Amino acid sequence: MSNVRRCNAALVVSVVAGIFVSVGCTKISSQISAGSGNAWTIPGVLRLGMAQEPDNLNPVLGQQAVDVDISMFWAGYLIGHDDRGQFIPELAADVPSLQNGGISRDGRTITYRLRGGVVWQDGTPFTPDDVIFTWHAVMNPNNPVPSRVGYELIQSITKQNAHSIVIHLSRPYAPFVATFLSPVAAYAYCVLPAHLLARYPNIMHAGYNIMPVGTGPYRIAQYEPDNHIRLVANDHYWRGKPNLKEVDIRIIPSDNTLATLIKTHEIDMYYRVPHEITRTLHNIAGITIVSSPFTRYNDLGLNLANPVLSDVRVRQALAYASDKQTLLAKVTNASDILTDTDQPSFLWAHNNKVTHYHYDPARAARLLDAAGWHLGPDGVRYRNGTPLRLGLSGIAGDSVSMMARELLQQQWRQVGIDTEIKSYPSDILFAPASEGGIELSGHFDVVLEGFANGVDPDDSVLFECRWLPPRGENVYRFCDPSLDAAEEAALASNVLTVRKAAYDRVQDILADKVPVIPLWFDTYDYAINTDLRNFKPAHVGSPFWNTWALQI
Repeated sequence: MSNVRRCNAALVVSVVAGIFVSVGCTKISSQISAGSGNAWTIPGVLRLGMAQEPDNLNPVLGQQAVDVDISMFWAGYLIGHDDRGQFIPELAADVPSLQNGGISRDGRTITYRLRGGVVWQDGTPFTPDDVIFTWHAVMNPNNPVPSRVGYELIQSITKQNAHSIVIHLSRPYAPFVATFLSPVAAYAYCVLPAHLLARYPNIMHAGYNIMPVGTGPYRIAQYEPDNHIRLVANDHYWRGKPNLKEVDIRIIPSDNTLATLIKTHEIDMYYRVPHEITRTLHNIAGITIVSSPFTRYNDLGLNLANPVLSDVRVRQALAYASDKQTLLAKVTNASDILTDTDQPSFLWAHNNKVTHYHYDPARAARLLDAAGWHLGPDGVRYRNGTPLRLGLSGIAGDSVSMMARELLQQQWRQVGIDTEIKSYPSDILFAPASEGGIELSGHFDVVLEGFANGVDPDDSVLFECRWLPPRGENVYRFCDPSLDAAEEAALASNVLTVRKAAYDRVQDILADKVPVIPLWFDTYDYAINTDLRNFKPAHVGSPFWNTWALQI
């Protein structure tokens, strides 16, 4: 397991509300120096460039991590998470725990005290009704939310008084406080304004989704899809007026163009720079690189509804035919962290004893032979006259995705698998099935994708039988009762040893059955103007945990 760009400090394990949270100590690769007063800096205006278009500005409906990252500028959540791995209360006045009485001894009753004096960006007071409405919106079957994991366990939410709510769960659920209306959940949902949305039978087509109103430090003033989002300071923000006057987000689906813009100082931050481009940005006056490990892994998702991929021997052959070391070296400059599981090596749930699929094309060939796929004279395998041909999907315009898929195409061809590369804009690849989303509608064979997990290791929505689309994100169409049992055991306990054993079992099953082929965990690079202050990226949820404090 590669250990690139991570310090060797011991893991920090804290108990919050009976929930175990583990955070790896990390360092940024380049500290930001004292202000130089760059001539191109516009005081108080942050110009941020990113390659991905959000599929929805409302993260309750969005499918992508970028939707949550943008929401950190305008939306509000109950509980946040800082760069040191600590929970921070946001719209909640404190973090519920066993110690402060916010969680009952049986783990089934959660009490939130809500922060007073908070108003929506239109001046309407924030109340418990907004939290209650948001839960109803998530549970509304007419709203295509990515996941209802955890939310479906809520039996009731009642307003105790003007500033507190009580939640009753059907059973104990260890990740609840870490994930309920929190940006550090695998699927992060902000609090929605009841006074603007409660009148609709569903929020799917509400104008709110393109011009949302939140409680965050900035409000959206302009949105041009596929082009530009302009945010301005929220004078009603509960922490006080934020440091920035304006945030201009430019959406440019070309890494080369974004690299040019940061070099010519037309943007102040290039968000998530591919590593092969990072190396071209060192030693440029006025630019520094910040690097930070993140709980987002890249994998090859396999569609088990495809008759070819329904055979576990073919899936295992693909794993053995994939040279991950070469991928990491050529695609990420060995800057990311190789993995064989869905849990990062720097968090407590990682199982290092799973089956490791070392690059072994000879073994891949034997598995394919056993599955009835035999090599033809053209170098492609056939079964009953049908060629072994798979589509390999990914994000259009993403240089890392394209380079990785081209390498995989070459590697798989060496064992007789013919591959067609297919590329889609991210907002189409990950869109809801009702909007033609490629993954959720099952219109793919293999997809190079990423998943940003939350502060809790639970990602059961990806793999449990009950979360097959359209109910959840199990786009692999994978169903295994033994995995479901292990996932549920992990979710039901607040005892670390019980949860660790259950997650070890989950990872063993995933490694043996191969619905996904994990590749690497990301180390994110950000190229920034040296005049930018207080950018301290978190390693889970969203890097933008303190947008109110950013300064330029």
